[in-house]
Amino acid sequence: MASLIATRSARTLAAVVALGLAGCAVRPRPAAVHIDRHVDLGTVLAHPRRTRGARVRWGGLVVRDSVGPVHSTLTILAYPLGSNGRPRLRDLPEGRFQAVAPGYLDPMLFARGQLVTVVGTVIGTRVGRIGEARYVYPRVQILATHIWRLYYPPRRGHWHFGLGIGIGL
Repeated sequence: MASLIATRSARTLAAVVALGLAGCAVRPRPAAVHIDRHVDLGTVLAHPRRTRGARVRWGGLVVRDSVGPVHSTLTILAYPLGSNGRPRLRDLPEGRFQAVAPGYLDPMLFARGQLVTVVGTVIGTRVGRIGEARYVYPRVQILATHIWRLYYPPRRGHWHFGLGIGIGL
């Protein structure tokens, strides 16, 4: 009888530990899953048909936004992304791309100068202009977006000197 209780207790403890560890497991954000990291702007420009349908995560600064009756288009100056998906503005830009969304993207949220990351599916290229120059834009159909803050408020330092126990909030 005692061994039966010990076996049940051990199983219960193992189940509780397993559930606790599963709750702490780090899962990637859904937008970052199944990304083809080998497809960049240059790859799409070199092989627009072969890269069609590839799922990518690109980001940068919004240069222009266009809201139409059927879809919205963001023109983005692309920067390399950090491990968290945030564009690294200290690096050199990689070029420009267009991100297309069915329906309406609020121009106040996606205004010029806004820092964004988009996850989308490559839909090809489109010829456009930058001033008088001809430019070929890689295009993606937006699946998900993330808007980043450009600047964070400075953090206040917390310095504590003394002996004893203190609680800081």
